[in-house]
Amino acid sequence: FFLLMISNSLYAQDAAIQKAIDEQVWLPFIKTYNTFDGEGFNALHTKNVLRAGPWGILQGEEYFANNLKNAARSKESGEQRSIAFRFEHRVVKGDVAYEVGYYKVLSKRTSEVRTFFGRFDVVLRKVDGIWKLAQDWDVDNINGKKLTEADFLGNEADPVIYK
Repeated sequence: FFLLMISNSLYAQDAAIQKAIDEQVWLPFIKTYNTFDGEGFNALHTKNVLRAGPWGILQGEEYFANNLKNAARSKESGEQRSIAFRFEHRVVKGDVAYEVGYYKVLSKRTSEVRTFFGRFDVVLRKVDGIWKLAQDWDVDNINGKKLTEADFLGNEADPVIYK
């Protein structure tokens, strides 16, 4: 009984932390990403954020300036886009969280809609009581295999939870 109570208490605590991360990071991420709000998007990250991928590494101010430039260019071109996430692993210890998942981006620049899939690994840190992205890595293929809708959708146990 005692172990069951501890387990239920830890689950409730983790659920509350995940809810806070969702409200402070992922829901605003979707909104700022979809609307090309570079300033709002940058505010979701720590000041010394590390952003990496197969293309290289960007940190802090360099990353923020790149986001502002890309957001302005996309807005000016009339691009429309939307992002959705599916989380595979989410763990928290104190003021640090590590999350792994998949994303799907729909992008429309002219009449053509393009779809992109990727897998991400992020580290989040609580800064002054607010969760922020501290490290972000993503790829569009694993072991040379391009990620697809099937990877994004996963299975019924791992539903797509944000759109």
